Parts: sequence; structure tokens; C-alpha cells
Amino acid sequence: MENNYLLIVEGRKTEPNIFQSVLVKYGFNVVVSDEKLDTAYDIELNYTNFKKDQNNVFIIEGPRNRIHDFLKYYNSNDSLEKALRFANNSFKGIFLMYDVDHNDEEDIKEMYDKFKDESSGLLLLSSPCIEVLGEYDHERFIECNKVTEYKADLNKHYCLEYGNVVNYIIDNFETLCTYYLDKNYKDFDEPNIMEHPRLVIELINRYNTRVNYPKDSKEKSYVIYRYLTTVIYVFIAYINGLTTNIDNYDNVRNYFLNK
Repeated sequence: MENNYLLIVEGRKTEPNIFQSVLVKYGFNVVVSDEKLDTAYDIELNYTNFKKDQNNVFIIEGPRNRIHDFLKYYNSNDSLEKALRFANNSFKGIFLMYDVDHNDEEDIKEMYDKFKDESSGLLLLSSPCIEVLGEYDHERFIECNKVTEYKADLNKHYCLEYGNVVNYIIDNFETLCTYYLDKNYKDFDEPNIMEHPRLVIELINRYNTRVNYPKDSKEKSYVIYRYLTTVIYVFIAYINGLTTNIDNYDNVRNYFLNK
């Protein structure tokens, strides 16, 4: 019997492009919605595109593209909560992929408190953003007013050989996931990778520095990202059934190395 998984993403293009390319290669049927979650109340409408002989991944853009705005929407509008409660009964696992971006510590903690379990929604963060998978200098600190500056730097670095950083990530996905899997395992000494989404939050908030100025200030707010990380490999491991045992790090690592 097939299993269905829900992936809620921050962006309309980047995450769907990466995961559609990767998951099809892994044998999944991928359905990418052209709606946002706040308008797609009846997720079942898309079941016509699901296949009975394959595991299905349904990718949909979240209602807002920043954690702060996501929380404001979620806390003031019960439609998203209803949609996610509906999804609980329809999907074996639900994951939310969001960027750290300029979100403050309190928002990140609150977001994880609301989405900390794959049965009802597990938050998977990337610092500064999912494009950190393509980082070419893991020893540097990144200071920027907007995370788009960081993305532009990565695109410039990879433009000649790959065209952009997303193409580089797709072509080297397993190697890049293995790097962060190993890094986080070393940082936390935690062989159960399902704990990594919780553990990275403390280090993100400890090492990243956010400097905010009033909107009418001549100074621009900025962030110094000292802790570069992602836990998107958790999603891949879970939907491939690699996390049933608590001590699963070696199993997940071998999966990526053999792909």
C-alpha cells in the first residue's frame, strides 16, 4: 500500500524544483500544487494525481513565506489549523521547510513548538536558507541585510558551471546532505536524526546575531549568520523508512552514500 506525505515549503520555486527532481529519482510520485495552503482547504482534491502503486509526496507552498508572518496568519486564522488537522488523517508524515532568514529567536522557538512532530507537522529549518546546501566556504560568517544577498552570492559562484546554485544542489544532493548530516551528528552526538530539527534551534539562536533598526531609521537591519546548517535530510530519511530505529544515523548515511 502506498504512503502519502505532505511537504509544506516556504518558496514557490526553489524547494519544489529541488525536491521534485530528487524525489522522482528516488521513485516517488511528486505532486506540486499551484496553490498556497491557505487557499487549498480541501487537499483531497489533488488525490486524482496520486498513484496507488507509488509513494506520493504532495508539495504545497505555505500561506506565508516567512516564519514571522506564518505565525501571525496561523494565530489569527483557524483555516490553516483546520487544513493541517485534516492532513493529519491523510498523510503519513507532514513536514514544513522554512528558512531562518531574519526571523528572531522567539518566532523560531514558537514555530517549532507548534510544529515539532512529523505526525502533525515537523519544522525543518535551514540557516540562513535552503540554499545553504550549496555553501562553498563553511568557515565563513555571512552578514547581509537581506537573505537574497546570500543567494545572489551563491548563484554568482556557481553560474559558470551549473547556471545557479539550485542546479548545483540538485546535481550533488546526496553529497551535500551527507555533509550536513555528519556535521549535525558531530555537533550533537545524537544518532537519532529525528532529534536534529530540535537541536539545531539552540545553536541557530546562540550563534546567529540579529541587529534590528526601526523602519524609519537610516540604518539597515542585518543578520550575521555564524551557524550554517540544514536538516532537510530528515525528510528524505523519514519518507524512505530509514528512521524506524532510534539509532538511525549510520543507516541514513549509508543511504545517501549509495545513491
